[in-house]
Amino acid sequence: MKRPWMPLYVGDYLGDTGHLTTAQHGAYLLLMMHYWRKGELPDDDRQLSKITKLPLKTWCCYRPVLQDFFHSGWKHKRIDAELERMMRVSEKRAVAGQKGGLGSALSRMKLENASRGRTLPRANASPMSSEAKGSVDHSHPHSYQILSSQVPSSKPEQTERSSPRAALSQASAGKAGIPVSAELAALVARKAG
Repeated sequence: MKRPWMPLYVGDYLGDTGHLTTAQHGAYLLLMMHYWRKGELPDDDRQLSKITKLPLKTWCCYRPVLQDFFHSGWKHKRIDAELERMMRVSEKRAVAGQKGGLGSALSRMKLENASRGRTLPRANASPMSSEAKGSVDHSHPHSYQILSSQVPSSKPEQTERSSPRAALSQASAGKAGIPVSAELAALVARKAG
C-alpha cells in the first residue's frame, strides 16, 4: 500500500525533541519517514546511516540519542498506532465504496431503463402445483424458457422450451416477454450462433 503522506503532530514532536541538534532532527525525521513508508527499520548501522544520509561514523554517534525514540528493534509506538488507524479507515472506506458503487450502478440501470421506456421486471411468485413442478426442466441453469401459458403458440407441438434465438425473435415480435437491451440481445445472438 502506498503511503504518500503521514501525520505529524507538531506540538508532540517539538515537545519530545527539544534536546536534538538540527542534524539529529533531520536524521530522526528521515527515520520516521522511512518507517512510515516501509513499516519497519533495519537493525543495521550501514543501512540506517544511508536512510539518515549521515556518514557511518556520525550515525554511530547519533544512534544512542535517536534510538531512545524507538523501542525493541527500532519499533515506533506512535507510527505503529497511526498505521493501524490508517488501515482501519482504509478498510471502512473500501467497504463504503463498494456499497456506494452497487447503489450507483442500480440507479444508473433504473435511469437507463426509464429513458428507454422500460421498467425493471417484477417477480410474480405464486405457488406452483405439484404437476407443474414435475414438468419443469432444471437441467441447465442458464437455459432460456418461455412457458406456453405466457406466449401463445401457433404450433401445438411446440415444447415449453425454446431456443435463445426463438425467444429473442418472439420478444422482439411484440409477443409477451421481458424487455431485452440491445447489448443483451447481441450477446445471446453471439452465443447461440
